[in-house]
Amino acid sequence: MIALLLEIVLAIIFAVIAIVCFGIFRAMPFFTGLIGAFVLTLQFPELSNIIPGEPRSSMIALILVIELIILVLTLNEQTGPAMVKFSCCMFLGIIMAIIHSSFECASWQKAVLVTVLYLLIMGIIIVSNLESIGIESSGYRNILASIIVSFMYAASLGFTLLVILSAIWGQYIKLRFSGDFYASYDKVGMIVVIAVMAVTAIGCFVRDRLELV
Repeated sequence: MIALLLEIVLAIIFAVIAIVCFGIFRAMPFFTGLIGAFVLTLQFPELSNIIPGEPRSSMIALILVIELIILVLTLNEQTGPAMVKFSCCMFLGIIMAIIHSSFECASWQKAVLVTVLYLLIMGIIIVSNLESIGIESSGYRNILASIIVSFMYAASLGFTLLVILSAIWGQYIKLRFSGDFYASYDKVGMIVVIAVMAVTAIGCFVRDRLELV
């Protein structure tokens, strides 16, 4: 009887975990917003005093504001797809940045494998969330939407590239080459990331404006 009860309890626990994971997997923008609220509070402690003397209420208010912004951007046809891609890239990038110290890319083959898996998982999650939310891209964007979308695409691509160059390939470079070479690699990598972000933002904005001509 005890063994049977234990199996039932374990089955329920695994079912709850599966449901939670599935919910996170299919509602990435909102879960990313929740993580973002905690990250912002850690980086800017003054945000926990939005409501003076009420840190818990301030945290709840911050989460509600962020989630409301995400909801508006996600459900809007002009910004929805970009918001989904942005949130998925941010979520996976944060996870990779957290766990990158737990593995080593001692060979270029492993670095390539990790990079491919990272991009593959990101692609699957993006497609899944676009299908889950069911927002179709609008063929028209006003100037404000163009600015927001350009920023989100630039940040998505820049952060993804930063994770790949730093968290994945940076480990390989650090293990295989000298400290001076790694320092140069790190500086060049940051320049590349910034340049890619700038080109992406400008390109997206110009493309949107040219489509109206």
